[in-house]
Amino acid sequence: MKVGLLTSKKISSPQSPLVSLNNYFLSKGISSQIISPWGINPDIFLLRNYDVVIVRILERQYLWLAQYLEEMGIKLINSHKALSLSSNKLISDEIMKQSGLKVPRTVFSLKEKILENVDGYMFPALVKPLYGRSKGIIYTKSVENLKNLRKKWIYLQKFIPHTDSVIRIYKIGKVVKSFFHPNEGKTWEVFLSDEIMKGALGCFHRMEMEIGGMDLLESEDGYYALEVNDFPAGVKRIENWLELIVDYLVEAPHKRKRR
Repeated sequence: MKVGLLTSKKISSPQSPLVSLNNYFLSKGISSQIISPWGINPDIFLLRNYDVVIVRILERQYLWLAQYLEEMGIKLINSHKALSLSSNKLISDEIMKQSGLKVPRTVFSLKEKILENVDGYMFPALVKPLYGRSKGIIYTKSVENLKNLRKKWIYLQKFIPHTDSVIRIYKIGKVVKSFFHPNEGKTWEVFLSDEIMKGALGCFHRMEMEIGGMDLLESEDGYYALEVNDFPAGVKRIENWLELIVDYLVEAPHKRKRR
């Protein structure tokens, strides 16, 4: 089996999950190589040689590459579908809600419609980018603060009071564990209710997420699901995560589709 590790980063640091995974694969005698949009051979068809490609793309503009590899018949972990759904906050929020998880009150509309119709109950709120991993978030206390935003469409989500600490659920194949991430210091494993875990698993399944994570906030009225990320760096929190990924590939062989 030949494994590719696709990253959108120009240079991967030694601490990168894919660098660690690549080194581990090689130590086990598994043919592995890191693939980057910045270092791809001009003959892109050479990428057909991979049996499985594990993907960690943080920039949406490179999703085309994951889709291209999939169209060539290469098995991706995660699939292009999982990458696309998790990168879109509007869609991922809807899937989390349909999976039985509580999501903060959200409005996505034209800026002029929000200025006209959004009530004060929505504030304080967060203006979030529709795509991406929690970058470019703006905190706002009233609808008046939205007038000067240079946006045609606004994704507005009610701010949930919390301690800034989050709980993250990580999934590698069939292994799912949750951890408490305090503002400072080390994380530790926590155990959530069956209802929340069932909702998280339902969401992962709906998205076809094989390696992923979900962020939750604990508030006075329960847990709120915030976002789903494909292959977050935090999967390293799971003990023996490298072995789990190798075992997942070996125990559930991923055959190439014929093209």
